[in-house]
Amino acid sequence: MLRGALGRHYMAMLESTQNVTLKPTESWREALLDTRVMDLFFTVHRKIREDSDMAQDSLQCLAQLASMHGPVFPDESAQVSYLAHLVEGLLSMINGIEMEDSEAVGISNIISNMISMFPRSVLTALPSDLFTSFINCLTLLTCSFGRSAALEEVLDKDDMVYMEAYDRLLEAWLTLVQDDEHFPRGCFVQSAVQVFNGYIQCHLAAPDGTRNLSSNGVTSTEDEEIHEIQEDDRELFSDQLASIGTLGRVAADHCIPLLTSLLEDRVTRLHGQLQRTQQHLMAASDPATVDRKVLDDLYEDIHWLLLVSGCLLADDPQGETPLIPAEVMEFSISHSTEVDINTTLQIMGSPGEKASSIPGFNRTDTVVRLLSAVLRTSEVESRATRASLTTLLSPQMGKDIVWFLRRWAKTYLLVDEKLYQQVSIPLVTAFGADTEGAQWIVGYLLEKVISNLSVWSSEPELANDTVELLVTLVERRERANMVVQCENWWNLAKQFASRSPPLHLLSSSVQRNLMKALVLGGFAHMDADTKQQYWAEVLHPLQQRFLNLINQENFAQISQETAVRQEITATLEALCGIAEATQIDNVAALFSFLMEFLSSCIGLMEVYRNTPETINLIIEVFVEVAHKQICYLGEVKSMRLYEACLTLLQVYSKNNMGRRRGESTAEEDQYQDLLLIMELLTNLLSKEFIDFSDTDEVFRGQDQGTGTTTRPVSAADVVLYGVNIVLPLMSQDLLKFPSLCNQYYKLITFICEIFPEKIPQLPEELFKSLMFSLELGMTSMSSEVSQLCLEALSPLAEQCAKNQDKESPLFIATRHFLKLVFDMLVLQKHSMEMTVAAGEALYTLVCLHQVEYSELVEALLASQRDAVIYQRLADAFNKLSASSTPPTMDRKQKVAFLKSLEEFVSNVGGLLCVK
Repeated sequence: MLRGALGRHYMAMLESTQNVTLKPTESWREALLDTRVMDLFFTVHRKIREDSDMAQDSLQCLAQLASMHGPVFPDESAQVSYLAHLVEGLLSMINGIEMEDSEAVGISNIISNMISMFPRSVLTALPSDLFTSFINCLTLLTCSFGRSAALEEVLDKDDMVYMEAYDRLLEAWLTLVQDDEHFPRGCFVQSAVQVFNGYIQCHLAAPDGTRNLSSNGVTSTEDEEIHEIQEDDRELFSDQLASIGTLGRVAADHCIPLLTSLLEDRVTRLHGQLQRTQQHLMAASDPATVDRKVLDDLYEDIHWLLLVSGCLLADDPQGETPLIPAEVMEFSISHSTEVDINTTLQIMGSPGEKASSIPGFNRTDTVVRLLSAVLRTSEVESRATRASLTTLLSPQMGKDIVWFLRRWAKTYLLVDEKLYQQVSIPLVTAFGADTEGAQWIVGYLLEKVISNLSVWSSEPELANDTVELLVTLVERRERANMVVQCENWWNLAKQFASRSPPLHLLSSSVQRNLMKALVLGGFAHMDADTKQQYWAEVLHPLQQRFLNLINQENFAQISQETAVRQEITATLEALCGIAEATQIDNVAALFSFLMEFLSSCIGLMEVYRNTPETINLIIEVFVEVAHKQICYLGEVKSMRLYEACLTLLQVYSKNNMGRRRGESTAEEDQYQDLLLIMELLTNLLSKEFIDFSDTDEVFRGQDQGTGTTTRPVSAADVVLYGVNIVLPLMSQDLLKFPSLCNQYYKLITFICEIFPEKIPQLPEELFKSLMFSLELGMTSMSSEVSQLCLEALSPLAEQCAKNQDKESPLFIATRHFLKLVFDMLVLQKHSMEMTVAAGEALYTLVCLHQVEYSELVEALLASQRDAVIYQRLADAFNKLSASSTPPTMDRKQKVAFLKSLEEFVSNVGGLLCVK
């Protein structure tokens, strides 16, 4: 029989969120491993599935059962039996029904939990027929949900249930194929082919695909205006594209040739269509009458083919050394005996020609050929601009091309053979180090960048993506060495330094990134004279123009003139770009250059005190310098930066004294200055835990200076001075702005963690504001903010324990926080992450206030009228207390307490939850 408690108390805890996993204790083993329990939930769902609300609840219960893990299983064989029964029940349920829309997300959650929560060894131990049936079912569901998700987009539905379900199933596939060494070789290939083909088909126009076709096969008429305000597809669908790219690698033999063939076909058709449209335009009296539908369909096809190709060929490295995916390398190696290297290089180096027009084109490396198809797309675009057909082109396609080339270049350009166990000869020959192919591609990409910045300067996103490609070309020294050998690079540097058109028309963020690229290029290998000449052409004009301007006697009078403000803005943006170019081997030179500007920037704070945009940009220069350079600076250099930041804050404080903030309805950009100051303080604090300096090792050979004879300025001085400015201005209305709120709480948590000894020394009003902020963050803000506040409490409690001053305001405040944290853990619903953060805070607070903790427990028990609940709570608290008696600030005891707390929450967490 089912225990009565299962229905009532346990479900109270489970309903808080779909994604909370089920980790019952050993005492639940008999009930939950009884197959009749699971059968009951499947039966209940079949009975009530047509009621969408109840169906979601029953599917959530099944998803919880699918996530079960922990001591409830005595051994692996019990897990295998449980999972086998769960899979059988799921397959039986799915095969016997026509799925309702309301079931899609629930079923995807069940499958996702099964794959993510059960060890690979348990999945592989399933009977082979059952495992095969499960994978086949997952494949069919993924393809079906993908088609339904595409239909939801066409119909512009508000509730995208199939899109959510599709995303969950793709995540499940990602988990499976990334652990494919545990499964029989090639067992996912056919499934990967089907899912990949389905995705491509949904994103291509008819007749090859089904994009924009509604359920009756009629093409949807899209409102193009909607797309103007939507997020870019590569961001919006980044997780989807990453999953599809990974599945494409699993079936590389099918997917890479497919993408190559489709892209070559679309580019050939695009080239022909542009020519035909040009002829129509010349013949038409009214250009508006020319039908662009065929062009638009081709652009959309190319858009998705480029995104999928980019995600298949390379990962987004996120700070790691980017490597060619093993499956792509193996695919290229496995076909290398069939490849003619010279023909491969000829196709790559002939973007103006159709691949099929080159003799022997079928004996080429398909990975290089896919890149060549992208270069061909780029070339068709470039030739159209030279033929004055820019109005017929798609800026989106331009963005996709440079995005792909940037992602590709990071991983493939000058491929380092030492990072791989085996390498493909065609890939290494085409774009390895010291190859003609690599030098040709660098020149071609640089030409593309310069062309784009000239043609597309009025398209900020495309211009920005283009400059990001340029940064990629120079951020690694080996690539930069090739770039600076190109005459085009020097022309670009001179053009930018002289503010020549059209580069001066680029948006400020693009100019900032362009400056970053030019500075990174300057640290490439050059002889001393050449390097000196380069800096003279790139940085010297910036410095001279700035000094000539601000040293004019009438600068204050002319400072608001448009031309002057534009020059100041351009200089400040350039300084941010220079700071962003910081690397460990160039920080010495860049720090010295930037420090000369910082004092002048502080002077500008006075001149532009009533111009918020300029003030914000000045502060941003300091933010970027601190962010990028503080971790490399030794003590002497750090102190120089601290002093500059302190002076900046003093001037800011003086200029803002008595300034009133607007109503809560005002735009967030009014508070950009506060946001930037908090970011600056947080960046300075980061020095305390990210420090790569070695007593100014990177500055060896430079004048170290002797430091000041007065007490040196420390990070604590600057940060606490800054907090004095920020805290009084942070009202509850301001905290309604998410970015401001998160940055504020990140800052005060860092302060509590790094300088807990400074908190009791704060002025009384400031201390009260800080404590109120922590309470507000814990009780009224997002879970992320609440977690930050909980993390701030432990170091404060530890500080009190060191001081042993029971009359101090901090000691009294921590007593109040004990009750808040106690109530949060026992009386409120919260996530597992919150349990850990709250548990750590609770333990340190209990160490400090043991008597008060006992009183809280007694009061809670005394308020219980139900004898069963009273006894369960009493037993749970006794077990919790026994894990650390008496509690002390000892790590071992703390770990034991947290382990017991996890069991405590699991047993009684749902009993007292206030709904």
